[in-house]
Amino acid sequence: MRALTLDVFVDAPGVDHSNFKSHDSIFEYDIVFWDAANTLETYALERGNPYYKGAPRLDSHSSVRIWEDILRRRKEFEEFLNMGRILVIFTAPPQQFYFDTGKRDTSGTGKNRHVTILLDSADLQEKAIPGTFEISAGQGRGVSPMHSSFRSLWRTHRDRWCYRAVLDTYPGDPIAVVEGTNKCIGSIRQQEQGGMLVFLPDLEGPDFPDNAVTEDVSGGAPSPEFATEVEVPEVFDPASSDLLEWVRSLRPSSGEAAPPWVHRLQFDDEKDASTRLMQLKEQIADLNRQVEDLEVEQNSFTEWKRLIYSQGDPLERQAIEAFKLLGFDAQAGPEGRADIMLRRGEAVAVVEVKGLSKSAAERNAAQLEKWVSGELAEGVPLVKGILVVNAWRDLPPDLRRDPAFPDQMIDFSTRRNHCLITGLQLLAIARTCMEYPERADSIAEEILQTVGVLPNWDSPQSIFADPETGRQHPVATQGE
Repeated sequence: MRALTLDVFVDAPGVDHSNFKSHDSIFEYDIVFWDAANTLETYALERGNPYYKGAPRLDSHSSVRIWEDILRRRKEFEEFLNMGRILVIFTAPPQQFYFDTGKRDTSGTGKNRHVTILLDSADLQEKAIPGTFEISAGQGRGVSPMHSSFRSLWRTHRDRWCYRAVLDTYPGDPIAVVEGTNKCIGSIRQQEQGGMLVFLPDLEGPDFPDNAVTEDVSGGAPSPEFATEVEVPEVFDPASSDLLEWVRSLRPSSGEAAPPWVHRLQFDDEKDASTRLMQLKEQIADLNRQVEDLEVEQNSFTEWKRLIYSQGDPLERQAIEAFKLLGFDAQAGPEGRADIMLRRGEAVAVVEVKGLSKSAAERNAAQLEKWVSGELAEGVPLVKGILVVNAWRDLPPDLRRDPAFPDQMIDFSTRRNHCLITGLQLLAIARTCMEYPERADSIAEEILQTVGVLPNWDSPQSIFADPETGRQHPVATQGE
């Protein structure tokens, strides 16, 4: 049984080595090992901005290449398993990356023209590995085997085994969990066609001894007449060799998978069982679709709550979505300009967005006024300044007792025609527009006409359900 590794160290006899992005075929092998944690580093990152939101940002060439590789490898993995072979995944934490979509967003004209590269993100393991699973980050050394044969392998090399991720959902049966818990960190599933998909915790590489390369202390090279060639035997990693033997043992001793025609022959009771199994799988697929829809909706709820807990780019992006609900053409401002640029008919506004663990300050309003003055200097006849501040963001909204905008700052902003809005107010407005879109125009006009602090829209009870009763005040009453 020949084995191939992709971006992983398994140093054992009969193992060939390659990487995920190579065009080396996996079909010449019976076993494939892959560690996605070592794959993204084989792709070129964007020069000057190699990371975005903490994740690798691939350059334009690699953005195209990685999707070609993902689609090719996933198809190979599926066919490989259908051929009755074994795919072993060393479970890595989520491998998120950002890629260039090829789309561009252009704003402004002339010397103010600004081109924004539109990025999107994906997770390498999620896209490349066939099967249903969910992985979250989590690392440690407390590995507890659940599978008897894996327990023997783990016991022999327990100092080398650790985990880097937790399988929140997993295919097949668990073979290892976090010690003292039922948190799965390894699983195994046998496909109908005989193939096996195996998720394993991590096997750390060996510590090579310092004397692996000896030093010549003789003072010079030996005389040619005494020089001899010494054949150094190849030494393999014992843990890797034992791992390979364990994987080989997962297949029945015959090593022969049933040919496709066998599955077309059915007993009477087997046929009934197959029909019932198909019905159950259809129900599971339908439930999975419902779960996915609800997860998307749940994620949307969490994203909207960024208006009351976040700061920086996430807060700015959510503020843009809120202004779009109000009918504004809302765009992120170019570098060195306002955070958000708004247009609505003839109205033009600039928005400064801040997430603070305390109240806003006069300097925040001064920064907003700088953006207003900049637009006026560009020839825009009338510009509204809007300051959105998620003040006291470390506290739950119902515990934010102190004002978001101090009196001195309100006076400064009022004299400059600014509108001051809290993150909580913007969230309440957004929720109202979702439920009552016909109110968007009047609310947008209210914001453009307000000088000083926007009135109303500041009651948490009008947005969130009571934890005891599950009820909330109607959002329609906000601002009326």
